[in-house]
Amino acid sequence: MAALTGTLAYSTPLASKRIIIITTGAPTTASDTVTLTLASHGIRTIYAIIPSIKTGQDADCASIYATFSGLAITLVTLNAAGSNATDWTSVTTQLVIIGD
Repeated sequence: MAALTGTLAYSTPLASKRIIIITTGAPTTASDTVTLTLASHGIRTIYAIIPSIKTGQDADCASIYATFSGLAITLVTLNAAGSNATDWTSVTTQLVIIGD
């Protein structure tokens, strides 16, 4: 498991005091982690995450999903057969995070 740097790409407040944060990063293993912080990302609680492969999607890295506990996000990449991905050449991911 590798630690990804969640580079803050965008953040906006919503009327309900929720915020939307978009982070980008490049996976390096089949199971990477991203840890958000209040100081860097302006978030205390995560309510939902929408992960996507932004570039480099192919048979070696075909899909992605994310789980979270507190502010720690686990990002899992899978190949076209549904097994753990093993090649992330040119792959970048995007996480759309809703929280407060």
